[in-house]
Amino acid sequence: MEIKIADLKDLNELYNIEKITFDERRQMSISSLKNSIVSKHQAVFLGTIDSVVVGYAILFLYKNSYRLYSVAIKPEFQHQGLGKKFMHYIIKYTKKNNIGKLTLEVDATNLSLIKFYEHFGCKIIKELSNYYGENQPAYRMWLEINPDSLTRTKPSLNVVVTDIEIPWLDNIPNLIIINPETYITDEKYQKMKGLRIFNLCSSYDYQSLGYYVSLLASARLQRVIPNVATIRDFSDQLIIESIGDEALNQIQSALKDIKSNTISIVSYFGYTPIKKYQRLIKSLYQLFESPFIIFTFSKGLYWKIENVKVIPISDVETDDFIQEAAIHYFNQKHYNITKFKDYKYDLAILVDPLEKYPPSNKVALSKFKIAADKMGFYTEFITKEDYHRIAEFDALFIRATTNVNDYTYQFSRYAYAEGLIVIDDPWSILKCSNKLYLTESMKKLDINIPKTYFVSKNTNLDELISNLNFPIILKQPDSAFSMGVFKVNNKEELTCKLNELFISSELIVAQAFIQSAYDWRVGVLDNKPIFVCRYHMAKNHWQVINWQSKSKRNLMGDADSLRVEDAPKHVLSTALKACKAMGDGFYGVDLKELDGKVYVIEVNDNPNVDFLVEDVILKDELYRRIIKVIYDSIEYARNIKRKIA
Repeated sequence: MEIKIADLKDLNELYNIEKITFDERRQMSISSLKNSIVSKHQAVFLGTIDSVVVGYAILFLYKNSYRLYSVAIKPEFQHQGLGKKFMHYIIKYTKKNNIGKLTLEVDATNLSLIKFYEHFGCKIIKELSNYYGENQPAYRMWLEINPDSLTRTKPSLNVVVTDIEIPWLDNIPNLIIINPETYITDEKYQKMKGLRIFNLCSSYDYQSLGYYVSLLASARLQRVIPNVATIRDFSDQLIIESIGDEALNQIQSALKDIKSNTISIVSYFGYTPIKKYQRLIKSLYQLFESPFIIFTFSKGLYWKIENVKVIPISDVETDDFIQEAAIHYFNQKHYNITKFKDYKYDLAILVDPLEKYPPSNKVALSKFKIAADKMGFYTEFITKEDYHRIAEFDALFIRATTNVNDYTYQFSRYAYAEGLIVIDDPWSILKCSNKLYLTESMKKLDINIPKTYFVSKNTNLDELISNLNFPIILKQPDSAFSMGVFKVNNKEELTCKLNELFISSELIVAQAFIQSAYDWRVGVLDNKPIFVCRYHMAKNHWQVINWQSKSKRNLMGDADSLRVEDAPKHVLSTALKACKAMGDGFYGVDLKELDGKVYVIEVNDNPNVDFLVEDVILKDELYRRIIKVIYDSIEYARNIKRKIA
């Protein structure tokens, strides 16, 4: 792609791109675009491929900083690495003009775009509430630039690091070939500037020599391919799927004539022997930079990336094509450089991308990541496919709805066994997910709960009805978040629903119904209350969530938050007392008030922390406090181990 300064004859083309790229609320008018072109305080860059306009970028030119206002790529040219090329050009332009800072704004819910800018070293410095509209926040990011880094008198040196003999590399000019031990220990390579490191070790597995080569190169601020982030991405299915989504249209176009349901395509230094797939492989290589890769695609309703696997160089059978690809590859003038932050600990946040109503929404997840990054965590969102990677981390924070009978409990149990700090810990999941345990625990501590009975197939229903009166609440023992909870109004409904519930459990919980306009929710962490909310009932419904609602607007009731110190003391004290029966984890206690008494309804081990709900009072401080408990727990555990040793 060629990039040049736009002029007025490009105005209509720019406006057409603006209209097809952004939704109406975020579009610039044609007059605004015209002002950008003629203004002395703005620069509009036009990108073309073979004289075809493919996109543009707008830069605001301030005295001491530049602001990246907009980048727009035509839909048919998206996901081909053109955004990266614009960023490299703009950074170089900023350096050239001796400007030390580049700023931009990004949608706070767009995690992939935030990660894109972080790839270039941009950092979040401020949250901008309602930036794109009501309840549509943005983050301001900035990149500190050293203008002097642009000027180099010496050309970059290409250094290949490999632990096996690769005779054909000797045929490539201007290439230094060393082994991993030399690169790791030789002070010359620790301090030498202008190096481009090509990691061709036989393995990139965690804590292998190949892994450490890329790790140290990043720490030394040297260009390295593949970098550590890319190596980790190979085993992160969430990232693979996310990148697959970015290239979705191009994948469909390239594979539309394939008759089978799967296909694998190899990439050698970003080139593939099958010419018709070259454009696709080149685009994917820019997202997964590694010398030898095999991409596997599968077809369901549409084509998607099924797997991305590194081919060890020891398994590569060299031919003329590979050597020719290597020559082109090593003769490139420009490679990406990734700055690597020295993180103290690794945090995994377990999420379920398919979950409709997860414990934390996208903005909240991004805030957790930002809080963790500031505290010294390398943070990675993982999914159920990453079970085998648990031992790579120091802590696990579960932000998918937990259940004893699914993968969330398995993750928690395995992480705990491996010595990780875990929220939610397996014991909390076991205890909180079972209403029988909750009932017995509350009774033992003399904590008020609604009048409760355990019902079996042998229970006398007439006696049950006389003790509870209608309406009666029936709960599956492992119910949570209003699911598996039912209200029956007469004996016929009671009998019918019990017969249905007995299919999956031999015991059912029956409780007296307590009418209330809202439920109290007290968030408790480390035996301290950290937030208090009132969850109001869904419209025309008796629960906070109406799972039968056909209208998304009426699915949930409103919520309002209070300062902890303003919450009723008897509500707080009851919540804290209930949590002690469960442990010292992260809990959300649901309570109701009736005639001056407080009743515990549930103790949830996986409480919601959502943007604009639970965080209304503390805002970013809520996320910081939660992450700090994880951090402090790691520090405490490490200190104990040191004392024992």
